[in-house]
Amino acid sequence: MSEISIIVPVYNVEQYLENCIESILNQTFKDFELILVDDGSTDNSGKICDIYKKKDSRIKVIHKNNGGLSSARNAGLDIACGKYVGFIDSDDSIHPRMYEILYDLIKKYESDISCCNYKKIYDIFKDEYENVNSLEVIEISNIEAIKNLYDKEIGVKLVIACNKLYRKNLFDKIRYKVGRLHEDEFMAHRILYNSKKITYVDNELYYYLQREGSIMSKKSYKRKVDALLSKSDRMRFCNKVGLTSMS
Repeated sequence: MSEISIIVPVYNVEQYLENCIESILNQTFKDFELILVDDGSTDNSGKICDIYKKKDSRIKVIHKNNGGLSSARNAGLDIACGKYVGFIDSDDSIHPRMYEILYDLIKKYESDISCCNYKKIYDIFKDEYENVNSLEVIEISNIEAIKNLYDKEIGVKLVIACNKLYRKNLFDKIRYKVGRLHEDEFMAHRILYNSKKITYVDNELYYYLQREGSIMSKKSYKRKVDALLSKSDRMRFCNKVGLTSMS
């Protein structure tokens, strides 16, 4: 059994996928399984997944009908065998030490989630990686984390899924909402509330590609509606668990 399961939903990203996979395989932390979920790609993404599966025994590949990001993440969670789980978007990439650092944080501070900062990039990452010599660690309780979801600085870093490592048992009774955009915002308050402690470092270890054609770049009526529904869902959840003052 691997310590970490890394889940990568894949949909029509043939131009970026190899860079993403290579950044994961080049991690200094080696005890992981990589689950590539081909979510009905119509380009060569599925073939690229299969090629890498033959190259590295740590890789598992799921081919499924297109169901969206939440559906793909859930499919990965259903077969994940690691004690911990992380998510990477298939057009992004990560620092070689990201999972080493996040894993050490969980172990050292006995936290349920570890989290790093991210860097927006506008092309496949070509810069030199940050030399991570020192870490300033912030320890956050579940209640503090939910309160900080409304903070302009750290809020988005707590919401997004891909800059984190989670204890897998946090997902025992939770899955991503299928059919919704802003899926991270529907999930964040639930998963943070289930945690006793979150550890955060401000180092930019996740490289978030900004590109035309990505899910987040597309403006739509549904996106606006789901954004409002996610905020409403958060308020209802906070009321349900007695955190009415958080909103």
